Amino acid sequence: MVSLRRYTASDAPQWDRFVEDSKNGTFLFLRGYMDYHSNRFTDHSLMFYDEKQRLIALLPANEKDGILYSHQGLTYGGLVISTKSRAAEVLEMFTSAKAYLKENGFKEWYYKQMPTCYHQCPSEEDEYALWRSGAKLESCLISTTIPLNGCTIYPEIERRRKRGVAKAEEAGYTIKESTDYEQFWRIMEANLMDRYSLKPVHTLQEMLLLHSRFPKNIRLILVTKDGKAEGGCVVYVANDACIHIQYGHATPQGKQDGVLDLLYTTLMDEFRKAGYRYMDFGNSNEQGGKYLNENLIAQKEGFGGRGTVYKQWIITI
Repeated sequence: MVSLRRYTASDAPQWDRFVEDSKNGTFLFLRGYMDYHSNRFTDHSLMFYDEKQRLIALLPANEKDGILYSHQGLTYGGLVISTKSRAAEVLEMFTSAKAYLKENGFKEWYYKQMPTCYHQCPSEEDEYALWRSGAKLESCLISTTIPLNGCTIYPEIERRRKRGVAKAEEAGYTIKESTDYEQFWRIMEANLMDRYSLKPVHTLQEMLLLHSRFPKNIRLILVTKDGKAEGGCVVYVANDACIHIQYGHATPQGKQDGVLDLLYTTLMDEFRKAGYRYMDFGNSNEQGGKYLNENLIAQKEGFGGRGTVYKQWIITI
């Protein structure tokens, strides 16, 4: 029988070891990442054990107003499980979790499902358990994911993206890895404010902190000319299967010169050679998926990306 208990800070080493050995974990679930904004969330993560008290699953989560959320500070979540966990055991995890939540006075459980591009091997036992638990789909966001390795079909890069690459190369742009997050943040903040009246999800100080904790997983790539950055992106090396473009922006001049076309195709080549399976651009939605930014997703699809969904479910306790 599966049992569970609430995570405590003293569990951090065991938690992190399990994430690193799991079949669907990413570095976002490591406590050094999850806890950087612990002042904003009341953590209520759960740890699941089998009948021999061996750790078999984790659930990154926080609580708010009688609701358990797949951690609201993370883009995706759900159960982090090992290759040893099988469907019947995952069903037991959901049964035990629902009993625990009822006993502790929770009214609902919001469950963010891990997108399949981050799975290092098949890991959709939770979707079956969600259906068996009577979960309702609360939101569905569509991301754009580029296949890099292991597929039989690879959509072609559009001609206009190739023209952008040629234009940037002819203009003399170069690509380099950098730690000058401040320079890139100025470009990004100007873009977001001008186009959407928004600020980045992470402040510059937060990103500098996260980069200091995960320098191999969080990389800043800039496109420069004459020593000045005209565009760039923050790359999250999520795990051995997938990389994620967390932020990608360019100056007005950089956009005109096709610097993002050069940047993304270069990264595709780099990570394809390194053996990664997917490069995920993230979703192009608003209003929980009800609005699709067709111009934004068309740009991403132009690099050969196709749909991956980010689902959030609600379970009534």
